[in-house]
Amino acid sequence: MDTLIFQNVIVSIVLGFLIGLQREMHILYDNRQKHFAGARTFALICLLGHLSAWLSAYIPFFVLIVLAILGSLLVSAYYLNYTTIENGMTTEFSALVTFLIGALLVYDSITLSVFIAIMVLFILNIKEKIQSYEKVIEKKDLSAAILFLMMSFVILPLLPDKTIDPWNYINLYKIWLMVVLVAGISFVGYIAVRLIGTKHGLGLAGFFGGIVSSTAVTLSFARRSKENPDFTKNFAIGICLACSMMLVRVFIEMYVINPALAHHIFIPVLIATFAGFIFIGILYLKTHKEWIVHEMHLKNPFNLNEALLLGLLFGAILALITYANQHYGDSGILTVSFISGLSDTDAIAISLASFAKTGIVAETILNALILAIIANSIIKLALVFFLGNRILGLYISSYLGLTIGVFALSYYLSIV
Repeated sequence: MDTLIFQNVIVSIVLGFLIGLQREMHILYDNRQKHFAGARTFALICLLGHLSAWLSAYIPFFVLIVLAILGSLLVSAYYLNYTTIENGMTTEFSALVTFLIGALLVYDSITLSVFIAIMVLFILNIKEKIQSYEKVIEKKDLSAAILFLMMSFVILPLLPDKTIDPWNYINLYKIWLMVVLVAGISFVGYIAVRLIGTKHGLGLAGFFGGIVSSTAVTLSFARRSKENPDFTKNFAIGICLACSMMLVRVFIEMYVINPALAHHIFIPVLIATFAGFIFIGILYLKTHKEWIVHEMHLKNPFNLNEALLLGLLFGAILALITYANQHYGDSGILTVSFISGLSDTDAIAISLASFAKTGIVAETILNALILAIIANSIIKLALVFFLGNRILGLYISSYLGLTIGVFALSYYLSIV
């Protein structure tokens, strides 16, 4: 007899026992009455699944017959328990999956069975986390997630990947891809902020808030620094982290649109981010360690009207870059980039990455990107000095001068 059957028997018992143990501990810590199978029963269910699948080689459809019997028993158990204890069907469905895990050991490798068992344990163990998230995530956030899926997998594939105007300026597919990319990255940061909250930990709020909008973080923290001057360094750390994420976000956006172009700035972004974190680390060592109560309001990036406006912005910038290049050459591209960077880096970065595919020299495009980042940094500094206090302005100007200087210098050294 093949020794593999003995190995699989042991594995099925262990996997079933682990899943059953999780169910027992969950009931124990919830101080609830045990109403269904425990660790030993789950171990036997998994073993039953394995043996049923193995015996199917000798008795046709044996595994299906046993599965049907087990399903009937689970339905009966749920009905009997529901009349006395009102609860869900998680344990019953877990038992059904455990049976299938045992059966899978016969048909596939142990790796897949173990992987599925681990995922089942993970799902079963996050109930409390999900319940806490349900209190934070609102209906509009779920609607936004559904809208993102519609934008990405329904609308985007339907758009033609070619220009639709006589001047070859407007490509609806590329414009909408830019909208999906920026809004998707921002949505990740937005959800992260909603889950961790912003009332505690300016650093965390700045880090994840920077994924959504580093300008919004700068605006919010600058105002609070004027009200709480004793914690200026804490607010400075939050703004610096948000600005660090801006560089990373720009790189990711360019990489998705034009990997070859993004490759040119990978090392500069890495070095600049590292230099920025050193600055933040030094500032942190000199900072009060208290976590400050602060509520930062970030808009959900998925709103249909805003998505359409974002698409119009991308289309306008892309058309402006094309027009400027045709009539004014490199100087036109640089001028448009600087002006666009005053309001937003995402639109100009992605537009430049897309436009670079037309054959424009990479050096011109990357010079334009640096100009856009400098312009955006000027706006941030203006916000800090105007809305915050002078000390915060000195910290942020030092940080931006360091990171942008290192970014530009390392880029120019790389092309020499």
